Amino acid sequence: MARTPAVDGSPEGATMFLVDMTNPGLRIGEAIHTIDRSIDGGHPHLSITDCFVPDDAVLGEVGLGFRYAQVRLGPARLTHCMRWLGLARRALDIALDRAGRRELFGGPIDSLGLAQNLISDSVIDIETSDALISKSATLLHTDPKAGSAMSSIAKVHCSEAIFRVVDRAIQICGGDGVSDGLPLAQYLNEVRPFRIYDGPNETHRWAIARRASAGRSAAVRAGERYQGDAVVGRGGGA
Repeated sequence: MARTPAVDGSPEGATMFLVDMTNPGLRIGEAIHTIDRSIDGGHPHLSITDCFVPDDAVLGEVGLGFRYAQVRLGPARLTHCMRWLGLARRALDIALDRAGRRELFGGPIDSLGLAQNLISDSVIDIETSDALISKSATLLHTDPKAGSAMSSIAKVHCSEAIFRVVDRAIQICGGDGVSDGLPLAQYLNEVRPFRIYDGPNETHRWAIARRASAGRSAAVRAGERYQGDAVVGRGGGA
């Protein structure tokens, strides 16, 4: 993608190009080694110098590349959410299997209140993540703009909830949880970058808050009752 000027009626903006790997202006550099390993291709440096491409290398229309990129953001976020939610379910299964058979203080681990608290919180995180994914997917189909906004909420919640599920599974499994005898430590490495990929969660929270504030202001301007002023002398009732 490159920023292009307004040409022949096309707007100024970002334009997408398809560049052959044999193009002398494109060079793949050294790979950046990250803690996640499951995505093929990795994260290499790219060097682009005097990279000439013909007109037929343009994807879509000139100047509309950013708009095209926005179209895929919602579905892409949900793809990550679904992928890692499956990993969270597997992590919980490992923890449940372990807690059901290993004994501590004269009984199975899953009979202990502390373990039950960890398990129940993980079930809650998994089910709320599942519900947000389903709602976002439905909205993307029926109302793409609302769906994109909801996918941002889903991305933040799922990325943090899934990390918590895997982390709790490690805690339940104890020393083996942080070893390579179980896959949980690698799971944690895979899901941690999700809070950065497809937009850091802090950026999503900024956008979520701005949309919430703007939406409420618009509703009040349209006639909904403003409820932000304290009422004196009524006992604090709603």
